[in-house]
Amino acid sequence: MRWLLLATALLLSACSTLQPPPPAIDGQLQGSLGPNWLFEGKAGIRQGAHADSASIDWRQQGEQFEIRLSGPLGQGGMQIEGGPDGVNMQVSGEAETYRAATPEGVMQQALGWHLPVSQARFWVQGRPDPDYPFSPLTGTDGFEQLGWRIEIQRLTQISDLLVLPARLEFSYDDLRIRLVIRDWQRTD
Repeated sequence: MRWLLLATALLLSACSTLQPPPPAIDGQLQGSLGPNWLFEGKAGIRQGAHADSASIDWRQQGEQFEIRLSGPLGQGGMQIEGGPDGVNMQVSGEAETYRAATPEGVMQQALGWHLPVSQARFWVQGRPDPDYPFSPLTGTDGFEQLGWRIEIQRLTQISDLLVLPARLEFSYDDLRIRLVIRDWQRTD
């Protein structure tokens, strides 16, 4: 459970630079939430025969972010927060607080390996990070970037001008992270 929470939190943590949203890959995606938003949902992770899940609440306020994860029935959990001044992560039941300049640095400390976590604030909105090359997927909505496949499996209408992902899957080799977003909100 601990590795699920760490990997999911850090994969989904935001980068600390504020950039305009890149163009949508899926022609059905519409609009942008802007720099201040939140979502609630569930994350599932599968690697080989191992699978686990967690509830997720993510709040983005400009360059600052806070992500809370909790296991089934509220067991376990973690909070990761950060911005330009660094990233802190606290795991329930552990006295140690992990600190680093980037989400990747926190993940390296906690797990000894890292994922391209800074790109996830774009990926959850169905968009590639504008700083890296990408290629659209063939036959399905989504794209590949940095060796990851980001598949948009379902969209939801937020308003007349805003359509965002409601279900996505991030995959790399035998690692699969599925994200089901129940509620998107602007938090201006």
